[in-house]
Amino acid sequence: MLLALRTDAIVTAIAIAAALTVTLMKGDVLFIGQWYYASVFLAIFILSAAIETKPLFISGAVFAAAVTFVVYLRANWAPSTAEGLLALGHLFSLPGAAIGLFITGIISRYTKSRRPALAFTIGVLGFATGFLVNQVAICASVLACGVLLGS
Repeated sequence: MLLALRTDAIVTAIAIAAALTVTLMKGDVLFIGQWYYASVFLAIFILSAAIETKPLFISGAVFAAAVTFVVYLRANWAPSTAEGLLALGHLFSLPGAAIGLFITGIISRYTKSRRPALAFTIGVLGFATGFLVNQVAICASVLACGVLLGS
């Protein structure tokens, strides 16, 4: 189990380094600061480790968070004019992601399966589902999210 947590820690560190490298080289187009990218990945690691999830669950959640960052960064790097508050849409969708991680983390902890691929998939689905449910609610009420869809 310790080796798996170490693997998840390495994946988290690589994700933080990649996010910081990309934003330092291409610019922080979300205008939120490098601390934000690192803190999202660290929060995923801390929450999931506190729940004592299965090996590679954290790596799956970190992967899903990285995908959300890619979508947001791509929207702002595009030549079209994007709304200036897109980073707030990402920030306000994180509580849903945390709830999704908590629920699927508990499920992962008590499942009898020991397959790492299943734990990775549950981590991806937990973060992504919670994030997307919250994102849809935000986009339907207070934020115009058309630029995220490429339209």
